[in-house]
Amino acid sequence: MLSYYEIKISTNHIDNFKLINNLLEQFLIRSSTSLPKKYRRFAVIKSPHVNKKSKEHFQSLKYTRLFFVRISIKQLKTFFLHSSNNIWIRIKKIEKQLV
Repeated sequence: MLSYYEIKISTNHIDNFKLINNLLEQFLIRSSTSLPKKYRRFAVIKSPHVNKKSKEHFQSLKYTRLFFVRISIKQLKTFFLHSSNNIWIRIKKIEKQLV
């Protein structure tokens, strides 16, 4: 039985979405949306004693996509088996029918 799912996928590497798109093309993708990037910036003091103005700045980006997919539980399990390990996935079952 096919059901509608909302799959929210986040990753730090934009290249993972090419793999995810190829996997989801095998299923029936209803639509996909690109959500805004999340930036995380922080600074680390190099020397805490004398040179407090000497800091190193770092930034991490988190890319997020939202997919609406109509698949079965068995297909969803195969998607998990073939997806990479460094992604975050949130799945929500949609009760109403999408047009």
